[in-house]
Amino acid sequence: MTLRLRAWVGSPLDALRFTLRSRVAFRRGPPRLAHEPKDALFDYLPDDEVSLAEARERELRARYRLEPLYAQSTRLDYRDNVALLDALEALVGSRPLVARGAGPASVVDVGSKNFSYAFALERFFRRAIGDARGLAVLGVEVDGHVVYRDLRSRRDHAEAYAAQTGNPDVRYLVADFCELEAGPFDFATLLFPFMTRHALERWGLPARFFAPERLIERAAQLTPHGDLLVLSQTEEERDILVGIAGRVGLRVVATCPIPSKLVHYHAWTDDRHATRLHVG
Repeated sequence: MTLRLRAWVGSPLDALRFTLRSRVAFRRGPPRLAHEPKDALFDYLPDDEVSLAEARERELRARYRLEPLYAQSTRLDYRDNVALLDALEALVGSRPLVARGAGPASVVDVGSKNFSYAFALERFFRRAIGDARGLAVLGVEVDGHVVYRDLRSRRDHAEAYAAQTGNPDVRYLVADFCELEAGPFDFATLLFPFMTRHALERWGLPARFFAPERLIERAAQLTPHGDLLVLSQTEEERDILVGIAGRVGLRVVATCPIPSKLVHYHAWTDDRHATRLHVG
């Protein structure tokens, strides 16, 4: 009864807050990104697991040329980027990603939040398709006008993270992805999309944005003949995703668990899964 009351009361309030911040669209410009030393990066792990995490971090840093990120990032952001690369590698494995056509490859990232993982995302796809090909990445976030404690918006921070990649074709757009008129794209990434209403309400979005089937269907429409790479917080969310994929005509190429000791909240990742879907 309490949960139902909270949902009934919270949804109108969430809608009002969302409307206000969207209309104000407050901006101060991109901040200078904070930096923290990376000494003892995995000090939250038992001693016998630290060396494994350090070896994996060094491997990914070299493979994806993460030195600029290593030299200018917080420990949290850096670990999150490394963990994302680890998860995407586990999902793609030996099944290469193929971008059709001869021009630059393109990626749309759905629900980009503050885009703090833009560096890893850009480096992953750049390596997958080759530096000579060229790459454009568009991050799309419906709630990009949230104001943080530094009195800068989510969009301000996202633009700073996009600029850090050094690729001018990495951009961030505040928009409802389901209404987006863009593309076509070669790939779509959806990092922890809302597959349950509870997840959306915890994020503070109005109930009208809970449309998981519409979201996946729109991603497929904008990515004809391409792949959707999806990370899910739980097995339940992964199963919902797979069910939707079957209904909208997507093929499951691969799915795998992605627990990670590369982040300090590793206990929360034990039920995470990654899924690769093919369109067409």
